Amino acid sequence: MSDRLTEFEIESKLSLVVRKPQEGKTTICITSIVNDKSKNIHIVLTMNTLSAGMQFFGRMQKDIGPKKIIVFNSKKDTAGDCHHAKNVIDVFKLIDKNSIKVIVCCAHEKRIRESIPDLFERASDSLKFSQTNIKFTIHIDEAHRYIPENTPYIRDFNQMTIVTDIIGYSATPDGIWKVATDDPLFHKILIRDVEEELAIIRSPDYFGVTRCNFNIYDDMLWDELIENAAIPQTIPDLVFARAGMNEKNRRFWYDNKWHFDLGNEILHLSFVDFVLPTLSIANNAFSYHFVPAYTRKATHYQTMDIILKHYPTANVIVMNSNGYELFRWRPATGKTRLVGDADMVWDRARTISSQSKQKKELEMLLEPSYMIQQLIKDYNTYPTFVTGFYCVGMSVTLINPELGNFDNVIMAHQHYSRDKLYQLCRFLFKYESWSPEARAKIKQTQFHSLTKTVVDTCLEYEAHIERMCTEFAGKTCSIAEIRGEVPVAQSSAEKKNLAIDGVIPTNPVKNGKKQLWKKFKVYDDEGCTEEDVLPRVKAFYTSITGNDLKGVSMPKKNEQGFYESSDSTGLGVKTTTVFTSYEDEKWTNRFALRKDSFNYARVFVGYDKLDNNSEFTFFVKYAQLEDNDENRKFLNKYGK
Repeated sequence: MSDRLTEFEIESKLSLVVRKPQEGKTTICITSIVNDKSKNIHIVLTMNTLSAGMQFFGRMQKDIGPKKIIVFNSKKDTAGDCHHAKNVIDVFKLIDKNSIKVIVCCAHEKRIRESIPDLFERASDSLKFSQTNIKFTIHIDEAHRYIPENTPYIRDFNQMTIVTDIIGYSATPDGIWKVATDDPLFHKILIRDVEEELAIIRSPDYFGVTRCNFNIYDDMLWDELIENAAIPQTIPDLVFARAGMNEKNRRFWYDNKWHFDLGNEILHLSFVDFVLPTLSIANNAFSYHFVPAYTRKATHYQTMDIILKHYPTANVIVMNSNGYELFRWRPATGKTRLVGDADMVWDRARTISSQSKQKKELEMLLEPSYMIQQLIKDYNTYPTFVTGFYCVGMSVTLINPELGNFDNVIMAHQHYSRDKLYQLCRFLFKYESWSPEARAKIKQTQFHSLTKTVVDTCLEYEAHIERMCTEFAGKTCSIAEIRGEVPVAQSSAEKKNLAIDGVIPTNPVKNGKKQLWKKFKVYDDEGCTEEDVLPRVKAFYTSITGNDLKGVSMPKKNEQGFYESSDSTGLGVKTTTVFTSYEDEKWTNRFALRKDSFNYARVFVGYDKLDNNSEFTFFVKYAQLEDNDENRKFLNKYGK
């Protein structure tokens, strides 16, 4: 059985990475995994759509290596060169026999509520996990969706000692917070300071909502708009079939008596029908346009039909649970037709004779924007439109340097919440890596909105996320504090850091700095061998602590004769640069403070080269405090 602590016995492991849409959340996740040199395993939960999952997986495969990744789903052909597992037993077998770093799976409720708890139970009972101290870090993409609907399970993961961190990634995180002030997990949440932790600096090369030109149709009479469009109340047979509907489904479009988020479908279709002919899009030149539809798939295919009615030479990409589909107009029949899909593109890529080129092409096809490029390959001199809803509303990237950014966006989504509206802004993008030629082609996207409230909401949320990323990076705060509804209170960590700054060790000073590290170099020379140096290390340790250097305090050698040291990245063989990089950290770092102790020391070993176990350095971090009332008060409060 997995070890658990009560909710109030353990600090929250939940934190959030907050960024705007298409501002590099995937890169942040992958970088944090690459930087983790411990033996811990990272579970990455991607959005529960094929396009989002494949995009995330494709980027991860390049940086981490396929042999360190398990793709945990039901389709083996989606795993590429990575390991594949259909069930938890398969996952556990692969972990046992390989150096697995990442498990990628979709955030399906069965995975979160059954598979992952089962994996944790098995790992907690495993001798290998306990002996090697392997733990798990959970990464949740689109956390605003998957954390709130799985709150009890996130609480449960937080209480498991085998879980080290739960990190959510979102551009619209507000709904993750809880109002209840006594909620130890969700009332106050840490917003990660990515620049400080990972040295990933936010790029100014970002196309935000403010870069658009807004065309607002607030003065239109909706009844008149609907009357002029004359959209039939009944869903056409072909649209009904393409959407995979059956006789149990509603055969009519929703109107102003819509249910929940389904929306006034007739109003949406009428607005699209009104705006399209006003755009003056050239029929025989490439241009790029985004026309998101509503929740029901029938609106996706009806939107496609309307686009091709006005622009019969166009390409229309429909993205939904049916995958990627390319539709064009067939003049001979006067109807729209399916001319290509993702399966066709994948099959074409697999026929490439060069293995290296084939592999590269298959990897590139994991990116939705590149898949779109390949779908329209034979029709790339015509205007191209993208429609759909969930599959174009979160996680996926529709823009790249070859396609360029969108010329036009058409949105009549005023009934959606501010979170969903901002997530639908797939016309936002980062162009930091674009060439000067590609940058020169960036145009001002024309944003056509039925109401001013949609534009205002998108602008307001973008400013809200910008404030989260800057003013609140590195802080543990409530949503009320972020919104300015209550003053920002100092977190317990901030209070502790202030208290630490007031405690000054008696360590010697050199060049104006407290000396917190003592180094003992070992190499093949008289008086410098390990037999010569180790007694001096032990003597120094005893002079600080009054105790012998033995047991868990002394690093142990592995089978290859290397000492293994433990730091924030876990137990393993470390280089000297690892410990020299710690020289300016706080004196309390790497120590477990104790109420009754004023003297601290800890021994580490760093190697000059990881292929030579004969030259290394013993690093002893130490601190000595005066036995006075102020220091005793500090230790009583923060010591164990």
